Amino acid sequence: MDMAAQTVILPLDQALIQRVRNAEPAPSSRSDVEAVERALAIYLGDRAVESAQAAGALDEEQAERLAVEELHAMRREAA
Repeated sequence: MDMAAQTVILPLDQALIQRVRNAEPAPSSRSDVEAVERALAIYLGDRAVESAQAAGALDEEQAERLAVEELHAMRREAA
């Protein structure tokens, strides 16, 4: 199923955006949108790892590989 990328506009609290920025290891020139997208990608990757580990059939290395593959797939779909 080929889905066209759609823009979704979400109102975000400035305090949330500041929390995302404060969580970054070093100051960056990323826009607020890029910072939030990165935080979301990390969150989704973490959830994929947890989900894979909960299935029990994968070891940690396999779960991390699966999470990376899912993250790349999500980025391809978003592009």
